Amino acid sequence: MLKSLLKVAALIATLSMTGCVSYTVSGPLGAPLHPASVSNPRAAQVADVTVAIPGADDATRTAISRSLTMQLNQYVKAGGYFKQVIEYPARLGENDVVLKFNMTSLKGHRAPHPAYIPGALLTLTIWIWVNGPIYVDSFDVAGDLVIVDRDGKELAAAKEQIKFEHNVGLYGREYWSPVMGAKQLNELVSKLLDTATAKLAAPQLKGE
Repeated sequence: MLKSLLKVAALIATLSMTGCVSYTVSGPLGAPLHPASVSNPRAAQVADVTVAIPGADDATRTAISRSLTMQLNQYVKAGGYFKQVIEYPARLGENDVVLKFNMTSLKGHRAPHPAYIPGALLTLTIWIWVNGPIYVDSFDVAGDLVIVDRDGKELAAAKEQIKFEHNVGLYGREYWSPVMGAKQLNELVSKLLDTATAKLAAPQLKGE
């Protein structure tokens, strides 16, 4: 009996050690949470996303920037925030704007739940099979969005941060998820766009 308990303990300890992981959240963004409440009559261009996360090397920042820039182009189009989304190197018209996203935190972390080992030991692993929490997933994503005209003048801005933590059991959808944090990143982008575009006035037509 003691040997069996020791084997179970060793297995659980091994699983908990391999469960600790930190990573950078980079999508996929997926579809917008909701369509824009009002579509701005301007055309917009998404600038290359700035990735200012600490601890990442240049190659990692560049790769994330390229990926997010492509995803955001599709996101802004699908959300209907502007009458048109144009891509570089297309020239901007007089009333067109540029969306400058800056990501300052894209943290994701998975760690064993503090009750996992004692719970699994005391119940001889029944804890696991009844979907007791095994991991704690936490996310900290933050960024800002500045909307400028073609001359670089700031027209509107927004800054947001989302922190989220939840438990994950064996039968949870997130247990095997390869896109952890994508939902939080989507929410961050949605809030940035909603806030910034709400502050963006319609262009003044000549003669007004």
